This record gives sequence, C-alpha cells and structure tokens, in this order.
Amino acid sequence: MYILVVEDQQDIIEMLRLTWSDSRDKLEYISSVRQARRYIDSNEISAYDCMIIDINLPDGSGLELLREARLRSEIPVVMISGAGDADSRADAISVGADDYVMKPFSVKELRARAHRLYATRQSTRSAQYETSFSVGRVVCDLQRLLLERSDMTVSLTALEGRILQVLHNSKGADCPKSSIARQALFREYDPRDKTIDVYINRLRGKLAELDDRSAEAIKTVRGVGYRLSGR
Repeated sequence: MYILVVEDQQDIIEMLRLTWSDSRDKLEYISSVRQARRYIDSNEISAYDCMIIDINLPDGSGLELLREARLRSEIPVVMISGAGDADSRADAISVGADDYVMKPFSVKELRARAHRLYATRQSTRSAQYETSFSVGRVVCDLQRLLLERSDMTVSLTALEGRILQVLHNSKGADCPKSSIARQALFREYDPRDKTIDVYINRLRGKLAELDDRSAEAIKTVRGVGYRLSGR
C-alpha cells in the first residue's frame, strides 16, 4: 500500500516509522493542511491507496481537509485524534471518514484497519471497473486488449491496457504520472524515467491508426501528467 499520512506530531511520525512492520507498505508524511491541499488540488492523492489524517493540524482542521478530499476522491481515509468522543467520531464519519482511531493507538491496529479498508475498496473497484469504453470514436476493449473502430482493430500490450485503464478511471480529471507509475508500472515514479511518456506516445499512435481525432483525447497536463477527455 501507498499511504499518505497528514500528521504534525514528530513522536507519532517516528512511532509509525519504527513500528509499521509491513515492509511492503510505503508511508509518506506531510504535516499541514496547506501541504495536503496541494496533493488534493493536483489530484496527486489518486496515487495513494489510503490517507491517515490527524484532526488537529497546525494550520487548520483535518475535518475540513477531509471534506475537500471527498470532493475529488474516494480514497479510504482514517482519521486520528488525541481528543474526542462519540459525537466527534460521528462527525468524522458523516464528513466522509472510513474509520476513526483515538490516540494513543496501536500501530498494529491502525495498520490492520488501513489494510482492511484498502481490501474492501479494491474489491468494490474491481466490480466497478469498465473493461470496455470509448476514447473519442475508438472502442477500447481491455479484456481482449484491442482498439476497435468499424471493422479495423489494433492490438494493445498489457501495459498499454493498464495505462488506459488508469486514465479512464480518473474520469476526466488530471492523472499524475506518479499515479500511472504506481498503478500501471507497479513502481515509484522517477522523473528521469521516460517510460510513461514513451507508452503514451505509442497509445496516441495506435489510436491515430484508427482515428486521428481520437488520438487527441489523451491530453498532456504540463507538470502533472495526462488526462483522458472526450469519453
């Protein structure tokens, strides 16, 4: 899992770093509402599998941050707080939190809750994923790894299919390269690595073989990544 932690208490951060025992998970830490908003506004949170947000942050409320995140994303969110009661937990859930943990907490329990939310969300997403959709006037059949228009077809590689799926799942929003790297290439994004750009150009070329205008549906978002439009 890729987890974004919004927490300003250094002792909590160190505890997570030292005792989050699943080495397959990668936790990234930011400490303010302002920093988190940059991830939300750029749709960078689409690259993460879960968010852990402290309710009390130095420059604002974690609940307000949660509200903003929910306007852009369905990412699983666990709220953490050092003070609260049944009403505050209910407020967090009503705003859109998937879970709520009180400090001091067990890291093992927090990890288990995050993994449970991720597994639930993945099973739901798998059922909702469309394996056939249109890019402009071209039909993308990801089950058969084909692009089709009229009686013409062009084959896709598995990686090209995964990239199209990630772009399609963004539903017209900007899709950061970090999100494409994690979900399609199964690795962290390295700005020096041009693999994504090469494959985007290949996809545009294959779409253009069937319809020039459909190739223009994959838009470049400078400094961010790509966006699939015209669906």
